[in-house]
This record gives sequence, structure tokens and C-alpha cells, in this order.
Amino acid sequence: MPKTNQSPGSLILGFLDKYGLNCNRLSKEIKCSQTALRLISLDKSRITTSIAVRLAKFFSTTPEFWLNAQMQYDLAKASANKTLLKQLNGISKAEKSLSKQPAARTAKKPGKAKRKTKRSKR
Repeated sequence: MPKTNQSPGSLILGFLDKYGLNCNRLSKEIKCSQTALRLISLDKSRITTSIAVRLAKFFSTTPEFWLNAQMQYDLAKASANKTLLKQLNGISKAEKSLSKQPAARTAKKPGKAKRKTKRSKR
């Protein structure tokens, strides 16, 4: 799993420093909640697709840049999660024999037939 030591929040703070901005000014420029940006910069919230698109437009990057940074950060946190790692040890890999088994089908419930009615003219 990819490891990164730079969170999306610290990435935003680096851009703010580079351009001499603060969260309040950036939130006004990209038309989003100041609270949302502040929480992202404190690593208490995630970068959403909407905010990624806005940041990309403002900083001349791509939405993928911001979303990839978020994904790499999330994966790095997950790979350090001891509980998750213990659970992963108990999961076996899929085998071809499992994929050849027919999928269980659900029976359709009989429904009432729709009746066509004529509307009366008023």
C-alpha cells in the first residue's frame, strides 16, 4: 500500500502558504464552506469530489491530484490500522472454483396486474 506522510490538509495548507492565503479567503474564492475547508486542513474531514474540483480550478491542478492525495492518505492510515490488519489475516483469497458456482437467484414475487382504466371526460 502506498505510504505518504503528507495529509490532504497539510497539502492545502502548503498551497495557502505558497499563495499567501488563509482558509477564509480560499473558501470565499472557491465558494465553499469555511468550516469544511478548515476541517479538511485539520485532517478532521475528507476532500470531497466537489471540493477537489473547486481546488483544482483555483490552483490550476486536477481533481485527481486532490482525490489521489486523499486516497493515498486513507490507504496509509488503513495500512497502519492494527485492527484492520488482524481482520485481513483472516480473509482468504478468492479461488476460481468459487467463481464457477452459480449465483443464487431470487424468485420474483407475483405482483398484481395493472388494470387499464378509461378516464371519464369531464
